[in-house]
Amino acid sequence: MEKEFVLKAEQGLHARPATNFVRFMSSLPFTVYLVYKDFVADAKSIMAIMSVGLSKDSVFKIKIESDNADHMKQVEQYLNENHLI
Repeated sequence: MEKEFVLKAEQGLHARPATNFVRFMSSLPFTVYLVYKDFVADAKSIMAIMSVGLSKDSVFKIKIESDNADHMKQVEQYLNENHLI
């Protein structure tokens, strides 16, 4: 399952928010990917997320290896609560 988002954070997904993002994604019991252009990053890897280089207004997708819609809602809720989208 995947969903498209637009990054709204003024500073993009820089060090501190990227660390928190990875920490949250690592707590989930399913595999999560961040897809940006042709790059697919393991959302549980700080090195992968930092190498993507998302900036404000970047369009990206979150892809999860789960068919449970509640799992995607968890991810979207995190992104909203942390002002990333």
